[in-house]
Amino acid sequence: MAALSNCVKRWRTALHITVSASVVALGLAVAPVAHAAAAAATLSVEHAWQTGFIANFTVTNLSTVPLTDWRIDFDMPAGQSVLHTWNSTVTQSGTHYVLTPANWNRTIAPGGSATGGMRGVVIGSFVPPSNCVLNGQYPCT
Repeated sequence: MAALSNCVKRWRTALHITVSASVVALGLAVAPVAHAAAAAATLSVEHAWQTGFIANFTVTNLSTVPLTDWRIDFDMPAGQSVLHTWNSTVTQSGTHYVLTPANWNRTIAPGGSATGGMRGVVIGSFVPPSNCVLNGQYPCT
C-alpha cells in the first residue's frame, strides 16, 4: 500500500509540474493584441483672417457598433474664442473647449461620420486649436 501511495504522490507531482510549465509557456506565448482605434476625428481650420476663423470637424466611427455621445476636446490661446458652432454644442472653461453632438448626430453608425464646424473670434495673432482629442483617447488629425 505504501508503494501505491508513493506512486500516486510522484504522479501528482509530475502532473503539477507539467500543468504549471504548460500554463507558464502558454502565458508567455500569448502576446498582447494591438487594437485598432474605434474612432477618429479631424479638426481643421478652413479659413483664418485678422479677426476670426472657420474650422470644421469630422468624427468617424471605425468600429462595428454605434458610437454615441462623442466629444472633441481642444485648447485655444487667450484672445481666441468660439463664437458659434453648427452640428454640435460647445462648452468652455478658460482656454479649454469641448464640442459635443447635437441631438441629430448624437449616434454615429458603424462606418459613418458626423461633421460640423465653428466660427471663432481672434484678438491678436491667430493660433490654430491644439491638444485636440476625441473621447479622451484618440488624438485628432
